[in-house]
Amino acid sequence: MPNGKKRKKKKISTHKRKKRSRKNRHKTKK
Repeated sequence: MPNGKKRKKKKISTHKRKKRSRKNRHKTKK
């Protein structure tokens, strides 16, 4: 069970990182 919870936490971090990268790209275009 603990392993599954840890994996979910990592997935959230990846999603947040992807969102930040997208925002940075938009700023460059501006």
